[in-house]
Amino acid sequence: MAKVREEQDFGDLDLIPIMNLVLILIPLLLLSVVFLEITVINVTMPQKSLGAAANAGEPPKRLQLMVSKEGFWIIQGERAMPTIPECQGRGSQVTICLRDAEAKEPIDRYDWLMLYNTLLSIKGDAMWSDHEQLEVVAGADISFGVIVKAMDTSRFQRVPPGNEDASKGTSFSKPEDLYDSTVVQIEGTDEETGATGLRSLGLFPLVVLGLPTTQ
Repeated sequence: MAKVREEQDFGDLDLIPIMNLVLILIPLLLLSVVFLEITVINVTMPQKSLGAAANAGEPPKRLQLMVSKEGFWIIQGERAMPTIPECQGRGSQVTICLRDAEAKEPIDRYDWLMLYNTLLSIKGDAMWSDHEQLEVVAGADISFGVIVKAMDTSRFQRVPPGNEDASKGTSFSKPEDLYDSTVVQIEGTDEETGATGLRSLGLFPLVVLGLPTTQ
């Protein structure tokens, strides 16, 4: 006589432990996600100057800031500025030498205080007082952070905190004074919108990425 197999009742599948595991894994996966922050820097392409056409035989004014591993070169027209007194005797031929060549971070090696003070002195020269464009030139071996810092340092005139009523920027004697400074605000009219109000006083506000001058 054939035996009849009894059907076994396994019951319903318990999904609660699996769901609990998924709920635990979701926050862990979110914490491990790396978010990419994209920053946009407004730069202006160099424009053709009409200076040569207006003044026959005179080349257009051109101010360049060249960033190298040794420091900063500042080129006025076709001539490089001489080495500042603070860097003379160090065997360097750049305009502004490094502040700390042994610093771990590349951005900390450069003398941003002397760069700002030197550009401010150029702005005070009658020949360059109405000049607004500065070409920043850097090689492939210069870090992106150094280039951005050079552009930011060159854009606006600054004053110590508490001098918001100043009409022009001042030089600084210590790096921390420059870091704590504020941008000079003056009354002006926006050329695009025609609106009147406070605006930042430019040092060389039209900072562009340029090509080096042929020596």
